[in-house]
Amino acid sequence: MADLRTLLLNQDTGGGELFESPRERLAFYRSEIHFEAGLLAERTTSYLTSQSFLMIAFASSMANDNPDWGELFRLVVPSVLALLGLITSLHAMPGIKANFDVIERWHQKQSELLQVEGRVGLLPNQESALFGEGNSPVGGHRYKKSLMFSLRTPMIFSLVWTIFGVMCLILNFSD
Repeated sequence: MADLRTLLLNQDTGGGELFESPRERLAFYRSEIHFEAGLLAERTTSYLTSQSFLMIAFASSMANDNPDWGELFRLVVPSVLALLGLITSLHAMPGIKANFDVIERWHQKQSELLQVEGRVGLLPNQESALFGEGNSPVGGHRYKKSLMFSLRTPMIFSLVWTIFGVMCLILNFSD
């Protein structure tokens, strides 16, 4: 029968002994955090690239002053681009939030491991478990601050696209 320490360390593996030591488990948790953070960065970069393109297209279409068809163009194209920007922002939110939740779960597992095992023996020279944590307790939430940009960006762009869409309609119908 396995002792309590072994059961606690392998609780997320369904009883399978995947890790020979707590240090291996910590390295695995950190590699998963790193991998998920990379995915979040890629998603955020792709999202910001698409939003940049839409912003440039929106501004260009609003600047169209062709006397023959510019008025209709300024009504239709910027409105469609604002709607597209809003839709892409709303679709980006769940994926980015899910990625954030996965990273948070891996940080929680890392924190639990450090609480069960303690820092001695796991971390060289008693370094902090999370880079930049300083003297905050194990399981501190400073890492969330670095993820907030990715989490808030779709909400901000949703608001901006809503304002731009309404502004576009007001400008066209107020003439």
